[in-house]
Amino acid sequence: MYNEDRNFDTDKLLKEAFTKAPEYSLPDNFTDTLVEKVEKRFAWQQYLREFLIYLAVILGIMVVGAVLAFVWYDVTVSGLLAFLTANALLVVGGNLLLVFVLFADRVLLRYFMYRAELKGIGV
Repeated sequence: MYNEDRNFDTDKLLKEAFTKAPEYSLPDNFTDTLVEKVEKRFAWQQYLREFLIYLAVILGIMVVGAVLAFVWYDVTVSGLLAFLTANALLVVGGNLLLVFVLFADRVLLRYFMYRAELKGIGV
């Protein structure tokens, strides 16, 4: 009995809501603006996700290379640390350059090309 009364009240409210015109109106380009914002957000997330996948692959290759150096060439941890500290500027600079180029190529360029395409600039 309780559920039937509750459904009746809901049905009554819905009928009232659909018979009256809303007190507000949306702009004519509301759906276009909404779709554009959703597409931009989706594109940005997709580009970042792809960048992270590439970064993980590169880090994996580096780890495999380090493990192979330990196994095949009998490199010690102290020897590896000594090499990295002696060439810290080169190692850090190379890694930062790699990450920047990868980020610029996989995220920024694609995102700006996407925005230019939306605006109709054309490339």
